[in-house]
Amino acid sequence: MTKKNMMKVRENNNNLLLLVMLCTLFSSGFEAHALSYDYSATIECLANPHKPQYGGGIIVNPNLDHGLKGWSTFGKAKIQHRESGGNKFLVAHSRSQPYDSISQKLYLRKNMLYTFSAWIQVSKGVAAVSAVFKTRNGFKHAGAIVAKANCWSMLKGGLTVDASGPAELYFEVCVYACVCVCLFSYVYNIV
Repeated sequence: MTKKNMMKVRENNNNLLLLVMLCTLFSSGFEAHALSYDYSATIECLANPHKPQYGGGIIVNPNLDHGLKGWSTFGKAKIQHRESGGNKFLVAHSRSQPYDSISQKLYLRKNMLYTFSAWIQVSKGVAAVSAVFKTRNGFKHAGAIVAKANCWSMLKGGLTVDASGPAELYFEVCVYACVCVCLFSYVYNIV
């Protein structure tokens, strides 16, 4: 066998090995966790908020059935769990900075598409409220809404992150009124 023929046989063997490896890889049972995107949203300010989308997704205690479980303060706000008219909600009060808020720590994965929604109400007037995620690489704004007193506004948005790791969700409000937040949902890897 000539040197040229031996090289050709070796190349064919390498190609066959690559083909076997690729077939094994593709048939090895990859699993993707994905849900269809929920396009429902409302711009109306409602007397009663709707239930969380996606069953709450990765948020701990999305229906707020377990008080403050999973929730903490961001900044120097004081937070409370309250119930009124059948609605359970969290209140951030005694705020002195726009970022004084409720928060929840999450783990987000790189290049995954996350969608977010929450029902927001302020204690007086109207105020722009933003959902913000603090990550190792900075701050990501996921959505914003102009919230009003005496009714619930849906804040809905989304984000991807540049690196996997811990993140903290909180809300920014430029006025120093109390911020009420109710019924969260959060899901990842939307298709």
